[in-house]
Amino acid sequence: MIETTAKSSDIRLIDAVIDIWETGGADAVSARQLSANADVPASSIYHHFGSLEQLLVLAQERAQRDARLWGQDRLAQMDGLSTDPRAFPGFFAGLVDDWVHDQRGVAFAWREGQLLRTKSPAGAQVRAGWRTLWRDFWEQACDRFGLSHGVDMVDHLFENEAFLHMLKWRRAVDRAGLDELAQGIGAWLMGEAMPASPWRDFARNLAMAQAPEPPDHDPTTARIAEAAAALVEEAGPSGVTHRAVAERAELTLGVVSHKLRTKSELLQAGYEGIYVEAASRVRARASAAAADAAAALDGIADFLTVSRGGRGVDALHLAVARDAALRPFGLQLRYLRGATSRSLLSLLRPDHPEPGHLEAAILSGFLAAVTRLHADSEADHARAKIRADIVRMIAIR
Repeated sequence: MIETTAKSSDIRLIDAVIDIWETGGADAVSARQLSANADVPASSIYHHFGSLEQLLVLAQERAQRDARLWGQDRLAQMDGLSTDPRAFPGFFAGLVDDWVHDQRGVAFAWREGQLLRTKSPAGAQVRAGWRTLWRDFWEQACDRFGLSHGVDMVDHLFENEAFLHMLKWRRAVDRAGLDELAQGIGAWLMGEAMPASPWRDFARNLAMAQAPEPPDHDPTTARIAEAAAALVEEAGPSGVTHRAVAERAELTLGVVSHKLRTKSELLQAGYEGIYVEAASRVRARASAAAADAAAALDGIADFLTVSRGGRGVDALHLAVARDAALRPFGLQLRYLRGATSRSLLSLLRPDHPEPGHLEAAILSGFLAAVTRLHADSEADHARAKIRADIVRMIAIR
């Protein structure tokens, strides 16, 4: 009976971690909150797991097991399907949509696993486990569709599109836009003309028209927002406290608390700062694109190498996926992509027609994924891998 009770407590605590990752993120995970959610004493965490960190690692392992079983079921449902690459887009879009909506808790666990600190051996092991899991899945899936030559591209694009699809905007538009993107990926892999994308064009035009204006902060509040954004980038949302922001902004704790009274307000200001900075960097990269293709490729690889350890934009994505108050950012984060990628495509394929927004969005999604997938590599190795990944993807087209 004691063994059964202990096992039940273990399961409840792991379930509680995964539930909190979905609703509140890593910031909301504490021994007290887990105790309340699982209805077990907080001491059970240390008795059964040794530490809170070990509990989090085991929760990640459980999430990976559930994801692996889910993926095996999806592959099994293709038994008997003839090898036909034309069937790929429907499979890809349906898989992303089912994953995000039917396995949402595990999807959030995946993303929280990616945000674990880069220097932590446990965090690196968790991220490696997710990378291996999805790589194995897509090797099998692409082989069944006769698209083994594109497994790198598909693996990377699933990594990013599954993330973006977590951002809820308009369900019907998001689903239709995902279908169009999947059709575009299929066309890229098969060397065919890009299909029309009226749903994505509609969303993109609306995103451009409704882009949030930069916040009109007074100088002191602007300093606070900049400091909050930097802390989110470096340490994640948990690093944003009034005291840490005051030290970073070189202001007194009283001034910071007076301007932004709650942690929620601090995080909101930080996320706004991250969004504005990311948008500014994209515009700067697009306008400063090198005229030489090799130089442009090297520049993108260098930028992605430097960016790969950052947590800010990913933390912003997760916050938008959870918080309806941040949903206005979702439209822009999801559909305003590709300005730099479009320029890069034009430089790397001068003999091809001018790339459209769908092609640019596909490359942009691929580039966003490599910053996470090479997060644990040393800089020089990561730069070489990123450059090689981009070259291989362009060569398919």
